[in-house]
Amino acid sequence: MMSVTTRQQEIQTLVRAHGTVHIHDLAALFHASLDTIRRDLRQLEDEGHLRRIHGGAILPNTATATYNERAKELQPERAAIAKKTANDLIPDHGVFFFDSGTTICEVARHLKPSFRGTIITVNPMVAVELAKHSNANVIMIGGVLLKNDMVVSGPTTVDEVRNYNADIALLGTCALHPEAGLSTSTAEERATKAAMINQSAEIIAVTTADKLETSLPYRVCDIDAISYLVTGRKLSAGYLANYSDRGLNVIQA
Repeated sequence: MMSVTTRQQEIQTLVRAHGTVHIHDLAALFHASLDTIRRDLRQLEDEGHLRRIHGGAILPNTATATYNERAKELQPERAAIAKKTANDLIPDHGVFFFDSGTTICEVARHLKPSFRGTIITVNPMVAVELAKHSNANVIMIGGVLLKNDMVVSGPTTVDEVRNYNADIALLGTCALHPEAGLSTSTAEERATKAAMINQSAEIIAVTTADKLETSLPYRVCDIDAISYLVTGRKLSAGYLANYSDRGLNVIQA
């Protein structure tokens, strides 16, 4: 029989590798009861190794991590999401809002050479990345630079976003829940995302799997406001049905 210490070490390894774990999967994998797995997750959360959510656990909160630190997390999953989004959902022509976040910057990095659209962004790292793209037109929105997140925000940012109409808003995801919708940790970020949604014909949200089934204090929109959700790790059909049953087109990279 596997010891408690070994089982908990294995759970930590799975969370770090996949970003999220589910109690039923863990119970089946370790031939343990659901109550045993819940106790493991509670102890690991108390020790700061993960954060419990309904039905499982995710990586601990990385809100205090720097942009560069977050960019290194789950890098294979982010790259897969970015390639899928850039190749299949971003047409060569049009006007696009590119939101904040490391996955959004990955999408910018993977835009096709044939892309000739205009990208309006609040993310300085996106602008830097697109400076390498010979055909992309870039509009950098102004505002107060939050250095830890590499994003501009504030009233000036929201006012400038409202000056444009876009075909697509590509949103980074802090938290997404079937019932709680898209949410974020600050009022300023909520205001920017909401403005982009209001000024766009279509909404695409990109997220690593650890952000699913989670919620944060500031609600941005209901889930039915989003046209497409692109996520990386292969998730069960039952898990994804929570989103697709509400009309969201879910694409797994």
